[in-house]
Amino acid sequence: MFANIIKKIKKEDGQAIVELALTLPILIMILCAIIDFGWLFMNQNSIDYASREGTRYAIVHSTSKTAIEEHIRAIAPENIASTVDIKITFTNVSNPRLGDVVIEISDDIAILTPIVGVFVQGETMNLSSSCTMKVE
Repeated sequence: MFANIIKKIKKEDGQAIVELALTLPILIMILCAIIDFGWLFMNQNSIDYASREGTRYAIVHSTSKTAIEEHIRAIAPENIASTVDIKITFTNVSNPRLGDVVIEISDDIAILTPIVGVFVQGETMNLSSSCTMKVE
């Protein structure tokens, strides 16, 4: 009689489903975080590169702000090229060749997964970069 009771207590049908139900939400959150932070990191690197290369172009080739902005938009990736905000400042306004050039770039990047959107309080995250170089 006790043997039958012990067999019913030790029965483990459905144990795997319960474990899956407990761990799957955590795994999905981790996967979404990896995807979103990889996406944001790639876009931050692209914005850093665009500001650095735009500043380098400005100190070597041009003092025209429109030419500098066109060059930055040309080297920026397609997903940020049209929406990026560019601010170009020459420290010596009377003679730009004697001062520094400062380029600030920022853009609102869309969050890919709604789970991470909860933690950053919105559907977008603002990424920005600034670079200063001496005009040659």
